[in-house]
Amino acid sequence: MIKDSILLLADSPILNPKEIVPYHNLSTNYSVYLNTLLFSNWIDLLSESDNQVELFTLLNERDKEYLPKYLLPTGANSVFYKEDIDVNLTEIIYNHSSHLDSKTIIVYFNSIGLKLNEIFRAFSLVTTDEPSLVIGKSDSHKINCVCAKNIENELFSLLIKSKRCYDKYLGLISYKDYFLHPIRNFLSIDEFEDIKKLYIELSKKESLSYCSQKMHESFNDLFIEYKELLNV
Repeated sequence: MIKDSILLLADSPILNPKEIVPYHNLSTNYSVYLNTLLFSNWIDLLSESDNQVELFTLLNERDKEYLPKYLLPTGANSVFYKEDIDVNLTEIIYNHSSHLDSKTIIVYFNSIGLKLNEIFRAFSLVTTDEPSLVIGKSDSHKINCVCAKNIENELFSLLIKSKRCYDKYLGLISYKDYFLHPIRNFLSIDEFEDIKKLYIELSKKESLSYCSQKMHESFNDLFIEYKELLNV
């Protein structure tokens, strides 16, 4: 049986303290900690899929020696790409989604708010014979995920070229005959203001559907450290 694929992507170093770009107002160590939490939250969420999907984690090779063994579940497919993210990841994604009946969703590690049932709904939306594309975006119009029946090389190249800008990506793929399904209402954590929004969202009970109690407690350690700056 061919499983659908989830590709958890970090498009730059996120764990190597010498290579990451720290978040504004956060120290380098706490920036690494936040990245680790965001990445771990996806692993935690996807562990509930009952082995219905095949998970691939795509990380920059400069993070390789900084990746804790506990961070990945047993049997995870870990791929480390080199500097040319466009060429390397396009090839990787194409190789892992080349079956005619397979569906693939690319999820950026620093997004949060997408529920597991919404991932399966995205897979169902692209199952039809009509070429379809599911694009998830944040309130700041940042692309958080892309799902298709087959991820074409060019489709991913244009995603990289757009720098995750939703409007720019739509313009770049406008010549393709895709039926688009936009999904919204989740965050892309890029700036300190996004961390403030995350703090507010995780205080809501419904956030437990995409962030477990265990992960809430880990995020709280970060929020306590920066509670004065998070005064919203």
